[in-house]
Amino acid sequence: MLAGAEGHTGRRMRRWYVWLPISALLLGFVIWRTRPWEIGGLWNELDRGSLLAALALNVPVVLLWAIRSRFLMEGVGHPLSVAQLVPVVSFANTVNNLTPASTGEVLRALVLKERYGVPYGRSAAVIVAERLWPLGIMVLTAFAAASGELLRLPGPIVALAWAGAAFLSFLPALAYRAGLRPGRLVRRLAGPDSARSELPSPSAAAKAVLPVDPIPKTGRLARFATALGEVDDQLAALITPAGRALGFVLSTAAIFACFGLQLWFVLLALGVSISPLAAWAVLGLALLAGIVSALPFGLGATDAVLTLLLATIGVEAAAAGAAALLLRATATLPLGIAGTVSWVLLTGGARPSKTVQTGTSGPP
Repeated sequence: MLAGAEGHTGRRMRRWYVWLPISALLLGFVIWRTRPWEIGGLWNELDRGSLLAALALNVPVVLLWAIRSRFLMEGVGHPLSVAQLVPVVSFANTVNNLTPASTGEVLRALVLKERYGVPYGRSAAVIVAERLWPLGIMVLTAFAAASGELLRLPGPIVALAWAGAAFLSFLPALAYRAGLRPGRLVRRLAGPDSARSELPSPSAAAKAVLPVDPIPKTGRLARFATALGEVDDQLAALITPAGRALGFVLSTAAIFACFGLQLWFVLLALGVSISPLAAWAVLGLALLAGIVSALPFGLGATDAVLTLLLATIGVEAAAAGAAALLLRATATLPLGIAGTVSWVLLTGGARPSKTVQTGTSGPP
């Protein structure tokens, strides 16, 4: 019955009267919120070469998203190609930015299930890794860059901050390798058998402290706990291999480097020169503010913090405000359009063939 419902949902998504209006609304919202018409007054004063360089960096960003996602899809037994993943990650980025707290990511899981036969538990593990792990890397690297470029701390402290950021970027993989897994707590909700298979036997002292059966093991709570435990199992196999963790961290760092260079080129287009590390410190902290705000594309919060931080490092207020606006036009708007086009390709095209899984019992 569930499979039939999923198939019906997928067929309905591919009907033109469903995907076409949604595509138009999606594109209209992106254009309305990024306000590209407001750059008209700046156009004649800009260095076009620097602006085109900022625009061109969207290509490696999307490719790096797809490469990073490929590491994870291989880990859950669905080795999709970079070409297959380009529209998926483009659409995911747009819907992630448009919906509060990334709730639109559920649509990515639906697309992966309908188009490539990826079970929801496996796609959920990929989505969790792609959403939360890069967020930690962004915070660590932005603060490390800010320690030298914004706070002007002594060189040894800056070096220590970068060393700490490099080490802590691998913290999720290291924690799972050490057995520090949230699912081991969640499994207690799923029932005695599943909890026994995951958790070590408690000591006599622990038995004296812990209740024998603290939470009911039946009903919706048990099913929810079981589902979370399964996602945790997928994550454990997904992020612990050293090669996959290294590839994920390096590709994420390259993505953030492209973001920082986009702001750097935008400022060059305005005749303002700062260091690329300062650009990433400012942009990374501004993006964090946008994420915390939960606003679509972080609009308002990201722009305000970006303008304020640029002013603190000596950029004139007018140029800082123009940089925030131009960054929307050269980065947010093109990626939003790419996401809309990807939605059309993923939902409005011919019925795709399912990819063959590399295994049937979970990730290798």
